[in-house]
Amino acid sequence: MTIAPPTPLLPVRRRLVLHVPGYEPLSAAAQQRRLARTLDRSAATWGLAAEAGPGTASSDGVVHAFPARLSGPDWSTQAEIRILAWDDLIARDLAVPLPSRILRGGAALLRLLSDGTLGRYGAAHWRYLVFVALPVALLGGALLAGLLAGLLLGGWAGLALGVALALGLVLLADRRAHLGHLFADWSFARDLAAGTRPDIVARIARFAQEITAARRARDVDEVVLSGHSLGMVLLAQALADALAQDPDPPRPAPRLVLVGLGSSLLKIALMPQADALRAAVARIAAAPALTWLEYTSRRDLVSFHRADPVALLGLPGRGPRMERIHPRAMLDATGWRRVRLSMLRSHRIYVTGNGRRYFYDWGLIACGPGAVGRDPDPDRLIGPDGALLRTPLEATA
Repeated sequence: MTIAPPTPLLPVRRRLVLHVPGYEPLSAAAQQRRLARTLDRSAATWGLAAEAGPGTASSDGVVHAFPARLSGPDWSTQAEIRILAWDDLIARDLAVPLPSRILRGGAALLRLLSDGTLGRYGAAHWRYLVFVALPVALLGGALLAGLLAGLLLGGWAGLALGVALALGLVLLADRRAHLGHLFADWSFARDLAAGTRPDIVARIARFAQEITAARRARDVDEVVLSGHSLGMVLLAQALADALAQDPDPPRPAPRLVLVGLGSSLLKIALMPQADALRAAVARIAAAPALTWLEYTSRRDLVSFHRADPVALLGLPGRGPRMERIHPRAMLDATGWRRVRLSMLRSHRIYVTGNGRRYFYDWGLIACGPGAVGRDPDPDRLIGPDGALLRTPLEATA
């Protein structure tokens, strides 16, 4: 019997990427610069040529788009990367005075303790509780140091010293360890779960409009929806709304891919009041023509490593393909030294670029030749010279 040769891979030539960043106060222009650097690192790592054009903003400032391209000797993939921005909402949170942020965030954490959410976090991935405890530990350590200093000195002088030391340490923790940001994140998470903030609801609806338009695009082969951290929650709810409003776009429609990067879906979905998000995840899990991938890392304490949200929530349908990444394997020695001792850098590793060839590379998700989640990963698709391997079998020969 004659075995037919493998079908040659047809590279993706045009891709549309909708990217929702996480909860960090970076403007859309700053996000573009980060992603452009990521593409440059991908090009250097894989022996490719990279291009990124100037960005343009929509009239309402929510969408910031820029063209990008990666090219090898025998392929070229053009992408339009649209950053769906919500940094203005984050800036509004961080403009609240620090004492108010601490009180609001502390109240949100107390509620998570009283309603059993922290127990559900621990059952899903116990290491996530380290991230939950971090702002409490920073604040408690500052107050305890002030109390001990005051008791040691005693009297009014001890009281003055204790207060001054505690305040100074709180301000230092805010400046160096982002204490106020961490507490603001938890109050935002509570509001997001309950759907009580009109500005968040309106932004999700705006994102849904962009997704609906992307699914109707006729000039692209593939639409990739990329959500980092808490941005994945907004993206999932927007995608579910788009699927409900426009369940069957005109054919031929581009492939639709959802990619979670250090996702915080379970952070919100495990809260009792997050009915809307759980319904959104159920709708996504039931979508027949959707490819869904979730990338997590054991090094990343801000995500739920290896936790399938559909299975953990007990929802019907098909969960995402869970992929584990190891930062040490994807970074060079210098990059690994910078990441290994920083919780925030470990959480950003999904979008800050590779220093070594690896099966995961965000630049190649955005501008790579392979259909995301369908074709072989880059390390089995791209040869040492940046050219496409004639068949994926060459990578394992």
